[in-house]
Amino acid sequence: MTSRNIIWLTGVLFFMLSGPVASQDWVDIKTPKELRALYSNKTFRSTYLGVPVVEHYRADGKGILISAELRTPCTWEVKGNDQVCVSDEKGTDCYKFQRNKKNREEYVRLRQGRPFMTILKVEDGVPEF
Repeated sequence: MTSRNIIWLTGVLFFMLSGPVASQDWVDIKTPKELRALYSNKTFRSTYLGVPVVEHYRADGKGILISAELRTPCTWEVKGNDQVCVSDEKGTDCYKFQRNKKNREEYVRLRQGRPFMTILKVEDGVPEF
């Protein structure tokens, strides 16, 4: 079994086993209005493999992803009622979101197609870019 398959299987098991517990603390975001508000002039903070990641999104649909020395311009748009799609030079990824019931700044982002989950801290405001 390749390492990619092992990682994927581990992720699937995590979601299956943590679903009932997570559902008590997280609420699905399922309206375009909520998704636009989530991305409009917001800063997302997370980590990926121990490296801090900052994402800035403006209300006009433009954004920038910053990780280590990389600065990647991107665009975003709401797709349907329950997804946001972010496009950059590498392609497009679409995400569904859940918010924490207790901490309104904390969100879970679930990538569609190639499943991957990220916990985000979302802050108001973006710098000039």
